[in-house]
Amino acid sequence: MLLCCPSKYGIIAFGALFARTLTIRKGLSMSIQSGPEALNEYILRLGQKKAEKKPRMLLIQGLLAGLYIAIGAIASFRLSASIHVPGLGDFLGALVFPVGIIAVIVMQAELFTSNCMITTSTFAGEIKLAKVLKILGLVLLGNLLGSICAAFLAQVSGIMDSAAHIVVSKALHKVNIPPVKLFVSAVFCNIVVCTGVCLAYNLKDEMAKLTALWLAITVFVITGTEHVVANMYYLFAAVFAGAPLSAGDILYNLSVSGIGNFLGGGVVIAGINYIIAKNLGKEDVRKTQ
Repeated sequence: MLLCCPSKYGIIAFGALFARTLTIRKGLSMSIQSGPEALNEYILRLGQKKAEKKPRMLLIQGLLAGLYIAIGAIASFRLSASIHVPGLGDFLGALVFPVGIIAVIVMQAELFTSNCMITTSTFAGEIKLAKVLKILGLVLLGNLLGSICAAFLAQVSGIMDSAAHIVVSKALHKVNIPPVKLFVSAVFCNIVVCTGVCLAYNLKDEMAKLTALWLAITVFVITGTEHVVANMYYLFAAVFAGAPLSAGDILYNLSVSGIGNFLGGGVVIAGINYIIAKNLGKEDVRKTQ
């Protein structure tokens, strides 16, 4: 009963920590309270902070994010495997998966998919594209190491034994998705994920931030779209469970889904938000003249 219905005080405390982390990360704050301009300013500041980090810190925080996403996936698979009512297991599994990305934001880990939005700094002329790609590459490598570590630990500990058949089936499906379908699914996935992150950055109320991000990630899981970091865990968990996957299979899925995620978050969401914020800024200047 306690697991299903945590105390309201615990939820409020977690929500407060979540909100504080979103609005003040290492001294960052929004000079404008909400809206596209505030979001754009905040992401630009985040981009500068990430550009100042040492490579080993990006790698370590990326590893942590890979672990967190895998933890959400493990909980999701375990719950899905324990419920035999058609559709219900998948739905409930989708509801617990978001704990991973919420942990990423609260604990200030580095996740490739949401970090794709730092291309905003390139659009603004503040950070060169080569630097942004280097940051994302280090973060992605860290995410991969964390995912592999989590998959190995889960396999050796036996906690995934009851869900192994689901993991293997999911992984085999993912490596056999046609390229165009895989790519478009990955683009859409990070549009959903980054929209949720943007909402969480922008909303003022603590519980609203938590709820918006939770629902957005639940949507991505329910729709089954392709998230490169989640796929890292799925594929390596399946390998450790004995699935007949080759290095080529894994490289195919991760490379196509990674590029698609970058386009969805780093070009579509970041680009549109930047254009809107820039135009709103010009309108504000004209009104004051």
